Amino acid sequence: MAEDELKKKKLAEKQKEAEEKKAEEQIKTMLRTVLDEKGFDRMMNVKLSNSELFMATAQNLLGAFQKLRRKITDEEVLFVLKSIKQRTQRESTITFERK
Repeated sequence: MAEDELKKKKLAEKQKEAEEKKAEEQIKTMLRTVLDEKGFDRMMNVKLSNSELFMATAQNLLGAFQKLRRKITDEEVLFVLKSIKQRTQRESTITFERK
């Protein structure tokens, strides 16, 4: 009984991973058509370092492409990355108290 449940869980996890990988590949394919070469390379580097930032930026870039109807340059990708990073980044402060 327990083995059957474990097998079902593992199968469900593998299916979920396969669906996520397929969705990620679709986004990657769309970005290749939307971005110029340098912009695409930059997005792949972001994907390696921060997948959440990659997904948020990819969604924004695909939306921008629908409005602009032209390839998005590396400078525009960098601008979108910086704006998303500023919105999501928490401001941290360090204070020192002396006795």
